[in-house]
Amino acid sequence: MFAAIDYDLFTITAIATGLNPQVHLPDIRLHSITNSSLEVRPGSLFVPLKDRRDGHDFIADAVERGALAFFARKNHPVLKKLPADVRARAIIVDDPLLSLGRLAKFHRDRYTPLVIAVTGSNGKTTTKEMLAQIFGAALGKTCVATVKNYNNHIGVPFTLFSIGPETRAAIIEMGMNHAGEIAYLTRLASPHAALISSIGHAHIEFFRSRAGIAQAKAEIVQGMPQGGRLYLPANIAELKTIRRAAAQARVLVHTVDMNKSILRVKKRSAEGFVLSIGKRRLMFPYANAAWVSNLALAVEAACDAGITADSIASAVEKFKPADGRMQFLNVPGSELTVIDDGYNANPDSAIASIDSALQAAAGRPVVCVFGDFKELGRFSNSLHTWTGTEAARAGVAAFYGIGRDMRHAVTAFRRKAPMRPAENFTREKFSQLAAKLRAEAGNAIILVKGSRSMRMEEFVALLRK
Repeated sequence: MFAAIDYDLFTITAIATGLNPQVHLPDIRLHSITNSSLEVRPGSLFVPLKDRRDGHDFIADAVERGALAFFARKNHPVLKKLPADVRARAIIVDDPLLSLGRLAKFHRDRYTPLVIAVTGSNGKTTTKEMLAQIFGAALGKTCVATVKNYNNHIGVPFTLFSIGPETRAAIIEMGMNHAGEIAYLTRLASPHAALISSIGHAHIEFFRSRAGIAQAKAEIVQGMPQGGRLYLPANIAELKTIRRAAAQARVLVHTVDMNKSILRVKKRSAEGFVLSIGKRRLMFPYANAAWVSNLALAVEAACDAGITADSIASAVEKFKPADGRMQFLNVPGSELTVIDDGYNANPDSAIASIDSALQAAAGRPVVCVFGDFKELGRFSNSLHTWTGTEAARAGVAAFYGIGRDMRHAVTAFRRKAPMRPAENFTREKFSQLAAKLRAEAGNAIILVKGSRSMRMEEFVALLRK
C-alpha cells in the first residue's frame, strides 16, 4: 500500500516512537509512505510489516529504491546485517504496525472532515460505495473513501493518510475477523458517524455466537464522540446488543425503518426497484433488496450531513457497485446468464443473493453454484445445511456445491427438494460442471458465490469460455 505524506524526520520519529523526539536528527522531509519495497519512491518512509514474509527482509531493497527512512523493530536481527549507512536511516520502534497506526492517527487528527465509518457482516463495501458516490457527487475531490479492500489494520491507516486540509468528508470501511479489531480501527479514525449494515454469521468461527459478532461490530462506537450517531437497519439482528454498546458510549442510535425512511420503495420488479428519495422518483436498476437496505442507511446519513435529497437521488441513479458483486454476465453461445457474486460469501449473504437472483430472473430458473463458506468453525455443518434448505425453500431450480463443506448444503437441498438436481463437485472438476451447465441448463440464471479462497471467479471464466 502507498500514500503521499509530507512530514519531516523529526516529527515522524517523535510520533512513531511514542513521543520520544530525537533533537539531533537531520533535516529530512519524507513525501510518501509504503509497506511494499516495490512501491518505494525517492523520499519514501518504508514500513516493514509481517505477513507471509517479514518486511524487515526488504529494508535493503527499499533503501536502494530511494527510501530515506524506515521503521525497524527494536533488536530485530536484520539490523545487524545492514551496512552502517543503511542502519543510520532506521527509526527504531517497538512495533512497526502500531507506529504506522500512531502516525495515521496523528495525521487524521490534524484535520476536521466529517468522518463516517462503515462496517457489517454483509454489505459493508456496498454501503461504503454508496456513501462514497453520494458524497463524491456532492463534494467532488474533497471527499475521500476507502479503496479496494483497504479496510483492516493496515488499510485503514493508509486510507487516513488520504485526508488533507481540503477534505470535507472521509468514508472509512472497517472489517474484522476477531474481537478488538474494530475498536482499534475506530480509535484511529475517530468517526463522527457510523453505519452497521448487518449482523450475520461471517467469521463466527472466532466467536461463540452471533451476539458475539454483534459486540465486535458495535466496537465501532468506541472511537466516536459522545453524541455521535450510529445508523442501523431497524430489522438488524442483535439490536439489543448494539444498543447496549451505544448507550455505554453515549452514542445516539438511528434505526432506519424502510416504511418510514427518506427512501421509499414504490415498486419491485425483475429490473430492480422504483424508489422515491424526497420528491424525486427514480429507478434503481439492481434487483437486490439487501442493497436497498444498505442504500437507505447511506441516504439517511447523507441527509443528516446536509446533502440535499435531489443531489442524493442524482447520485443513486448513477450508482455503480464494486467489482465481483452481483455482476450480470452473458455466456457466449448460450441463453445462460451468470451472476458473478463471488468476491466473498457467507450463509447470510448467499440467501440474500438467492432472493436477488430470483427477483431478477422473472420466472427463469435459478441455479446456484456455491463454493465453501470459510471461517464458520464448529457452526460450519449447520450453516451450510441451512443454506441448502433455504435455497430449496426459496425455489432454486438446481444446486451445485464446490468443496468439502458445501456437501452439507447439497444434502439439505436434496432432502428438501428431492426432484430437483443437486450435486457436489471438487474445484478440480470446475470444467466438468461448467460443461454440464452449458449443455443442460437452458436459459437459466447461474448464481455463483463462494468464499474468497475458493476463487469462484475461475468458474465464471470457465463457464463463459
